[in-house]
Amino acid sequence: MQSSKRILIVRLSAVGDVAHVLPTLRCLRQHYPYAHIAWLVEDRAAGLLEGHPNLDEIIVFPRRSWRNGVFGPIRLFNTASEVFNFFREIRTKGFEVAIDFQGNLKSGIMTFFSGAPLRIGFARGYCREFNHLFTNRHVTPLKERQHRIEKNLSLLTALGIEPVYERATINVSTEDRDLITRSLADHINSPGSLVVIHPGTSQFGVYKRWPVKSFIELGNMLVKELGAQVMVSWGPGELNMAEEIVSGIKEGGCLAPKTVNLTQLAGIIGQSDLFISGDTGPMHIASVLGVPQVAIFGPKDPVICGPYNERSMVVRKDVECSPCTRRTCNNPVCITAITPEEVFAAARELLAKKVEMKNN
Repeated sequence: MQSSKRILIVRLSAVGDVAHVLPTLRCLRQHYPYAHIAWLVEDRAAGLLEGHPNLDEIIVFPRRSWRNGVFGPIRLFNTASEVFNFFREIRTKGFEVAIDFQGNLKSGIMTFFSGAPLRIGFARGYCREFNHLFTNRHVTPLKERQHRIEKNLSLLTALGIEPVYERATINVSTEDRDLITRSLADHINSPGSLVVIHPGTSQFGVYKRWPVKSFIELGNMLVKELGAQVMVSWGPGELNMAEEIVSGIKEGGCLAPKTVNLTQLAGIIGQSDLFISGDTGPMHIASVLGVPQVAIFGPKDPVICGPYNERSMVVRKDVECSPCTRRTCNNPVCITAITPEEVFAAARELLAKKVEMKNN
């Protein structure tokens, strides 16, 4: 396989899961410096890959427009035609290897229709929805309870590559960096440490959210006791929640700019002294960037999906029902029982370590 020159990565969504594959992309590029590496990704997560130095091509799967195009016979016919042409175009690209990092039915079908003769995926029992039927070289991860970054890296063994983790990168263009610098100058009015708080999650993961009132109490502690400047970032549908938190922070709180895209958000996180969030996509962006971070975890297992970052701390409650695999919960005591004081203690420790490193 050392002669392979056209490789397709299949990881469609979500933002955090796409970020989990970035270290594998780095490792893959190091072993195939002259290969054409493409990534098949959904539109909602494609922004994270824009301009990435290890990628030659981004193939965007237009999930939103196709989902909206199934209503009505004419729109359905047009969408079906677009789907057919989409996969036909992928087949014409002549991929020799396709690697399925998602491991479900949808990604399996896309991997199969890529036309790649070698299709790598997880073995049965480590993927879902009969995904293994669409791949022809299977990898069994070494451990049952394994971080997703390590699990993704294990797929490279099918190419004879010894997986080695190295911190990945997220491209932030010069134009975006200049925009972020101007935005921070407009919003920041304190010489203290910049702490970015991201209180939201996707609508799918609402039950993983720490309460708004807890974020407000935490923000006030950071400002009053550490002299920090707190910026609240937000995603789609989260503006009202972010504004409520900012208004509850008496001094030193501000809202992240309203025109921020994924790469610009990565730039803001990268310039912060500390990032605090729950289990959400931006948490993994901070992890990729190596930014000091506090992750507030409830139902999910941080060993599997927590920050992969030596400069991080996870705050969670050791309750009987956590971690769990449920997708909804009427009483998520595992997350609501976490106190602002506990999160503040972790934040204070990480900021103190950063100051100590600067002084040394």
